[in-house]
Amino acid sequence: MSKLEELLAQQEQITMQIEEAKKQQKTEDLKTVRQLCKAHGFTARMLKGFLAEGRKRRTKTEN
Repeated sequence: MSKLEELLAQQEQITMQIEEAKKQQKTEDLKTVRQLCKAHGFTARMLKGFLAEGRKRRTKTEN
């Protein structure tokens, strides 16, 4: 295996590790948010103005 192939394989492994770390961090952060909301009695409606917008849903007339 050439040096280039080895480096490309390492890059692929690192990319996979980064994606897994992002997933884990997102899960931990969401857990923290849920705990804080429960502890302070916040609802989604109360936080709506402070949260990022979700995906835009298309109407049935749009194609």
